[in-house]
Amino acid sequence: MPSNDVREGRSDDEADPGSALWWAERASTESRRRPRPGGLSTERIVDAALDVLREDGVEALTVREVAARLGTRSASLYRYIASRDELIALIADHVMGEIRIVSTGHGWRADLGALMQEMRRVMLSQPLPSSAGRNMSGYGPNTLRVIDSALRLLLDAGLEPSYAAYATSSMIQFVAGAAGIQRSDVGRDAQGASRSDGFTLLLGGLDLERFGAFRVAGHEYLAATADDVFSHGIEIFLDGIACRIPE
Repeated sequence: MPSNDVREGRSDDEADPGSALWWAERASTESRRRPRPGGLSTERIVDAALDVLREDGVEALTVREVAARLGTRSASLYRYIASRDELIALIADHVMGEIRIVSTGHGWRADLGALMQEMRRVMLSQPLPSSAGRNMSGYGPNTLRVIDSALRLLLDAGLEPSYAAYATSSMIQFVAGAAGIQRSDVGRDAQGASRSDGFTLLLGGLDLERFGAFRVAGHEYLAATADDVFSHGIEIFLDGIACRIPE
């Protein structure tokens, strides 16, 4: 997402917002801050930015608007953030902090399935559009917390480190992709696939030689709800992992 709210004089060689280097530099800077009680802080800035997003949408999200919400000037915020893109990176990771990581008491499979459901819940409800989240690499502390939890579950289950890494990456892509599609205009909902009116008429005109499988399972494909597709997808995903765990 292009930034229209960039601090004047920003150097081109600064780390990209959301990158591992950017988060490392922020952690070092934040550790040296001594904010005054009631004064500006990264946490207050992110909270104000979330208010802007929820009330007015992503197009209204600018450093100037967030500063106005806090009763200050943009220049004061630039001590904490350098651009709108940095603000979006902070928000994207902040939202991931809402993911609850719990132990079900029923083993790695139940725990990982519960984590995937939690990730989907948060990704569906977050105020940022899916495109904004995709543009930010997942190196923030809240995102790393989720990744570390998944890796630990898989390693403790007996997977080799390399396969645990592949499985965790695939898990993130599956959940993020499913949530992004559901949030789009062509995703599924509680009634099934969207914009499917007239499918029976369409099916009747299809070449049986080319689309025979649709004649057998097409209606089930369309009727499957977003929740059911995701739940079954989790089971298919976990079945694949289970096959790789040594007995």
